[in-house]
Amino acid sequence: MPDQLRDDMRAIYVPEGQDLVPTVFAVGPWRPDAVHGAALAALFAAALERPDMDVARITMDLSAAVRLNPLRLDLEDLGGGRRVQRRSAVLHDGGRAVARAQALYVAPQPTALPEAVGPSSAAPPPSPLVPLPQSRAGWPGFESLAMALHTRRGEEAAFEGWFQLLVPAIAGGPVSGLQTALAAADYSSAGTAVLLSLKKWSFMSLDLTVNLTRRTTGDWVGVQADKSMLGDCSVGVAASLLHDENGAFGHCTQTQLVQQIA
Repeated sequence: MPDQLRDDMRAIYVPEGQDLVPTVFAVGPWRPDAVHGAALAALFAAALERPDMDVARITMDLSAAVRLNPLRLDLEDLGGGRRVQRRSAVLHDGGRAVARAQALYVAPQPTALPEAVGPSSAAPPPSPLVPLPQSRAGWPGFESLAMALHTRRGEEAAFEGWFQLLVPAIAGGPVSGLQTALAAADYSSAGTAVLLSLKKWSFMSLDLTVNLTRRTTGDWVGVQADKSMLGDCSVGVAASLLHDENGAFGHCTQTQLVQQIA
């Protein structure tokens, strides 16, 4: 892990001039010089959320492992109408684009749905909750500092977890429900971990698509991950359902590069 990472700010990234500088809260579990995918998802959520419109979908693409370097964030409005709009965000490490995301927005308008297709029933956090180990890797980082997470093997799903983001993605900003939801969605990959040994296989997430029907309520987001679909050409697809105490509100998928560890 780079020695110069800041640990005096309770945030994943700190604005410095035109750059966003990672802190120790950004570090991932797979390698000590790279950012956690969930930290990047929270960062894109902070960059793309809007108070006047609801995010109906965010898709994040990762070009490569994002190193713990200062990043430049570029935003672009992609147009739309009164009810539906789009915006993109690109993260640059020096002169190279390393990650990008696109958001689809819908102007909120109350809709009276038939009872048969209305929101699902409430889903309070299970009790007791079993916390994950402080770190999978042996160094401090996102999982041990930035997020509270509790998991268990599911009865109806391959994996169930509850997640709470403890620090904002960008210093000086709030911790929002959208940031928590996108960070939690990155753990859809747990549906692959129940099928493949972490000691023998790696499964790097190449993207993350999150579809949302409403804004979240409360501080915790639940994830119910299905068993991943794995092919014999190094491609895996992970999927999960997102919910809070008021019921389901979203669905997410990840494309994974599956490789056997030599």
